Amino acid sequence: MKFLKLAFLLGITLLCVDYSFAQEGEAKLIDEVIARVNSGVIMRSAFEAAQKDVLEELKKQGLKGEELEKKFSEWKPRILDELINTQLLAQRAKDLSINVEPQVNQQLLRMMKENNCESVECLGQKMREAGFDMDEVKRVMTENFSKDAVIGREVYSRVYQSLTEKEKREEYEKNKQYFSEPGEVSLSRIFIALGKDPVATQQRAAELAVQAKSGTADFAALAKRYSEEPLGKDGGKIGSSIKIPDLAPEVKAAVENGASGSVTDPVKLENGFYIFRIDERKETKVLPFEDEKVQDAIGRFLVGQRAEKQVEAYLATLRDDAFIEIDQRYQFENSKVKSALIKRIPYSEESAKEKKKRKKEEEKKAEREKKPAAGSN
Repeated sequence: MKFLKLAFLLGITLLCVDYSFAQEGEAKLIDEVIARVNSGVIMRSAFEAAQKDVLEELKKQGLKGEELEKKFSEWKPRILDELINTQLLAQRAKDLSINVEPQVNQQLLRMMKENNCESVECLGQKMREAGFDMDEVKRVMTENFSKDAVIGREVYSRVYQSLTEKEKREEYEKNKQYFSEPGEVSLSRIFIALGKDPVATQQRAAELAVQAKSGTADFAALAKRYSEEPLGKDGGKIGSSIKIPDLAPEVKAAVENGASGSVTDPVKLENGFYIFRIDERKETKVLPFEDEKVQDAIGRFLVGQRAEKQVEAYLATLRDDAFIEIDQRYQFENSKVKSALIKRIPYSEESAKEKKKRKKEEEKKAEREKKPAAGSN
């Protein structure tokens, strides 16, 4: 289903709780809590689902055998770390009163559109058919959007604000070639279909090109008379301008250096020969440093370069301030998240009142045993 692909691209781990049924008809819960993060929990099913995604991704990279096993072992502690980090960031979003409901609703609308649903109920039904729960999908989407919002506000924005004008301008000068708008051309064309005799077709196209280049005949008039496609009725005019990098390689080679008003030699494509006239052209333009798009691109690039360490430091602070308890079976050696050490006290059904009464009785018995027996010397 389309929405499954979308869920994967969003990095969503759908935390479904599994049940198996005993022969007696009683439901037996096979999921369990493997970590506690303040008031939240990480379920084993979440960890296993994330493991499966990572394993599949490693296989897609061509890893197999011992190499696959080694890489997967390296990933294991990182998986649980990321699940815990995500929970901490979602909790922090609540502290900051960050509301991501609009983003969640927008994503649901996109999923509805891609699955031909006109209502949330329809989307929910398709999710159930695929084995997913709508509330769980929304919860995980909320966590992911919250995570991004917190990192954006608490880390990226601070890094961006620390950038100096000098740093941004130096980056612009080093990478000016990337801050340009590609040239564009408006074209008209004449099309001659590839007939039974390709040589004769090419010769006919060449003759028309000579007439168009010499100016003895108007290009639009030639297109109306000889072009073998519907565009010919409009003088061969293609319409809106086209970015030069978007043209087919053969067409790009023919027109990218041509002047406005010039006509090309016949260009052979799969279905025939095309003669192009460059009606108008817009040259490649390097955007100035002050352009809003340039400022945004440079800012994003520099933040991306510099924020990695700050993000990790921020997450470390959240972990240090949190109560995190991890099941001993999932405490990996290379994990960045350390579990709190909790002393386990065996559960007793004896109430405090009963314990007090029992203690008094034991004290009285001890006193009686200390007293000498009656009549003894």
